[in-house]
Amino acid sequence: MASINKYCKRPFEEIEIHAGGEVYTCCPNWNKYYSIGNIYKDTIEEVWNSEKAQELRKRVMNNDYSLCDQNGCIYCSQSLFMTNYNTVCEPIMKDYPLVVKFCYDYECNIACSICRKEITRLSNEELKILNSKIDTFFLPILKSAKFLIINSAGDPFGSRHSRLVIQKAAKEYPDLQFDFHTNGILCDERNLKKLNITPEKIAKFRISIHAATAKTYAKLIPHGEKYFRKIMENLEYLKKIRQKHYFKIYIHFVVTKYNYKEMPDFVRLAKSYNATACFWEFRHENCSYHNTDDLNVTDPSHPLHQDFLKVIKDPIMLTFNENLSPVILDLINKA
Repeated sequence: MASINKYCKRPFEEIEIHAGGEVYTCCPNWNKYYSIGNIYKDTIEEVWNSEKAQELRKRVMNNDYSLCDQNGCIYCSQSLFMTNYNTVCEPIMKDYPLVVKFCYDYECNIACSICRKEITRLSNEELKILNSKIDTFFLPILKSAKFLIINSAGDPFGSRHSRLVIQKAAKEYPDLQFDFHTNGILCDERNLKKLNITPEKIAKFRISIHAATAKTYAKLIPHGEKYFRKIMENLEYLKKIRQKHYFKIYIHFVVTKYNYKEMPDFVRLAKSYNATACFWEFRHENCSYHNTDDLNVTDPSHPLHQDFLKVIKDPIMLTFNENLSPVILDLINKA
């Protein structure tokens, strides 16, 4: 058995399914779009131990992270190399992925300037095609999984397809736990019960909010003040049901010129709901909204950058040294 304390866990435990069926062991932005296969063309067994998957694992086992964006990846930049489940680390893995992430469904119920210009909705034909793949492609991938992460491309509760995936997966695999990536607007009691998601089925909630006040949220999202109040209600509900079964809550904040002044208050907001704040710089490649050139205040050339540096000198930010993108962590360390 190879040592388990030294390597990035992802090539040995995780896969991500992206549009078109492409499979990665990590965020494509972090591993230079190094695909290990395509789930529509090969079986999960063939993809999981493909030649490209084996090559990646061999490199990681030799501490070779040349296939990774070592400046962009939070694991590389902070040396967060570990495995969670005492995984045997070998080029050919006998056990199939413990963690599966679905990132192929872009349907969402809001248009946030962080990622898109308008609400994304699947056509009836697109929805029909994706739904036809649930039983043949998507559910079989989960046969050995402990966790399903869904949906970082759209919203798991705002997408008709993702809702059906959740319902079927929860029924097919009763012990499967869910890690929800969501904007938080629809993760209320009614929707969770409708999807048969009880507290013990929840591993994590990762909620993208990007603001500490309704006024600022409205600058990022149409009708934001109404939605912000709903998100706060839902956070209160999640805080309540965690008393029955503990799960983690992360609230995400992508820094732009509209919200950077609220970073300290966002940390305080997270604490009020027993959640963890996470900060990321704005990345153009993650956004389909075109008028983005002046958003990124973490860029030293931005006219508001010096004011941004003053904000991150707030004492509550100077003691905040985890769940940060490498860029923001470096700026805080230099503050």
